[in-house]
Formats: sequence, C-alpha cells, structure tokens
Amino acid sequence: MSKRFQTYFGVPIPPFKEKKLGAGSTTIRFVLTGNVISKKNNNQAIAMRKYPHDWAYAQEKKRPATWADVHRAINMVKGKMIGNTQYKEFLAKMKPVVVSQMQEWSARLSEKGLIFPLDKTTISIRLYIKDRYRRDTLNASQTILDLLVDAGVIIDDDDLHVNPIHAASARYFEELIYNIAFISISLKL
Repeated sequence: MSKRFQTYFGVPIPPFKEKKLGAGSTTIRFVLTGNVISKKNNNQAIAMRKYPHDWAYAQEKKRPATWADVHRAINMVKGKMIGNTQYKEFLAKMKPVVVSQMQEWSARLSEKGLIFPLDKTTISIRLYIKDRYRRDTLNASQTILDLLVDAGVIIDDDDLHVNPIHAASARYFEELIYNIAFISISLKL
C-alpha cells in the first residue's frame, strides 16, 4: 500500500522518507559538564577601521581634512562578525574531553567495527540545566554538533551524516551543581 500526500494549508506534503538504522545498531554516549556556549548568540561585531584610517592619514598629508573627508572615511568603515572568545575557549576545553571519551569507545568497540569519524548516525542530545536561566536548546545543540565534528567523532553534521537529530532540555534547579550535556549517538556497526 502506497502512502498518499496529505495537504495542510494548501501545501501537499509527501510521505516523509525516514531512514532507519535497523537491526544491529548500537549507541555510544558522551557526557559534557558545564555551560555550553552558543556560537550564534556569542558572536561579536567589530568595526574594520584600518582601510579608512589609512585613507584619512594619506589625505591628511595632502591637505587639512574637510567634513566631506570625515564622512567619506566614516562610510568606509565596515562591520565584521567574529566568534566570541568564550565559544572558542569552550571548544578548546571540551575537545580533549570528547577525544578521551571517543578513545574509550574505540577501545571497547573497535573490534566490532567502530571506526571514527562516524558516517551515518542519529544523535540525541539531552541538556540537564542546573539553574533557572532560559537556555536555547537548538543553539546549544549546534555547538555540540560542531564540537563532535571538530573532535573527529562524526564526519559532518549535515543531513547525510547525522539524521535525525533530537534535542531536549530540562531544568534541575537545586538538584545539580553543574550543567550536563548527555549525547547519545546511534550507529550501525
């Protein structure tokens, strides 16, 4: 029996082509403690002023600056987004933790066929939050996925290599002393 398109709000939705790992799959787990720093929320905007500064300095040698020169120099300033140092520090701090846990899994399961980086996986991320502060589960998940790629656990976090991705968070105010990220990666050996 073939599944049929269903229509919602005038848009025909085809049956979803969900791929399953099937029998023989296994799950490995990683644990991180501390705050997961969001890459997106912690970008910094900086002003790129070198070119306008050099231009204004060259103009000053020729003649005194006019208001038109000042406005032109101001208009030459460009903005650039750079990663926050806290995000970079988080990745540098957590990468050895993930690599250590990856080596433990490799020692346990290499003879059964576990080879890093992993190709086709499903990932579930659970964030245990120690306080009452609001957290963005999606942004934290993106940071964790980037960390897994950077540490060599997964090849890439695109839809061909990691699909599906599940993420959830829950608050444990006055129950935990630090935040926990619990990552479950299912794969077929």
